[in-house]
Amino acid sequence: MYCYDGRWYMIGICLHVLKRSTKTLLLIGAFAALGAGVLTLGVGMDTPWAPWERQSDTMFPPLLFTLASFVATVAFCATTVVFHTLLKIVTDNPDKWWRFSGVLFLVAYGMFSFGSGTVEAAIMLNILHLIVGLPALTLLPRVLRKEQNSPSQTTVVF
Repeated sequence: MYCYDGRWYMIGICLHVLKRSTKTLLLIGAFAALGAGVLTLGVGMDTPWAPWERQSDTMFPPLLFTLASFVATVAFCATTVVFHTLLKIVTDNPDKWWRFSGVLFLVAYGMFSFGSGTVEAAIMLNILHLIVGLPALTLLPRVLRKEQNSPSQTTVVF
């Protein structure tokens, strides 16, 4: 059965775009793991368990933080790929709006993280988000721009 309308069509497009961007998502995840590894294992910076809890002294084990950074980055960037795909529906320039929302997120989270447990943890989290955010803001739109999602080019079979 061929579905050219409705939610199944949009889900099919999102899955197709996620498949095409997998290499880039894994590359950005590798940047995150490398950055987290250098900052935590190499430099020895704080790894707060929950940066939004100001009274918590619990810290991630550095190796677990490094692995979690990879997984969280790939998962978060996958949602941004879906977000970018959905932006194509409502605007003619999804790259501009996606980058604007990405920069807004980096600024808002950067300011919010200074309310976390320590200044060192806030600095480390901001550096890590820049290590992930800047490549994501530059590499992902380039990959997604190559993907044209018109009904004549994409067939979803269920």
